[in-house]
Amino acid sequence: MPALALHETAGSQPASKGLMDTSAALAFAVDGATAAAGAFNTAWLLQHWLRGAQHGRRLAAVTLAMLNAGVAAQATYTQALYTSHRLGGPIDPFFAPAPWLASRAILLAGTLLLSALILRKAQR
Repeated sequence: MPALALHETAGSQPASKGLMDTSAALAFAVDGATAAAGAFNTAWLLQHWLRGAQHGRRLAAVTLAMLNAGVAAQATYTQALYTSHRLGGPIDPFFAPAPWLASRAILLAGTLLLSALILRKAQR
């Protein structure tokens, strides 16, 4: 992983100029791993859906794929925000309505689809 510059904020002291401290590197790695796992899960679940699983399983696969895609999008968004903040870049664009909503729309769709599945199962 390349060394990233540390943006000094209140209470932060760089351990070494030009290097990221351990906690910041860990936060960066966690978001990266979350995004990668979410993307992998989404691809696998969509492939399962496309292969023609049983109807109930196809719907479950699409629901889980949507949730995982939302998790991956959220992790990517937070990683970009965190990195921009740590490197001293602009963070205001991240809080504009369009990127804020776009980063959450897929997760909302997956959550609503899961709620619909639960309600459908409860009515049986």
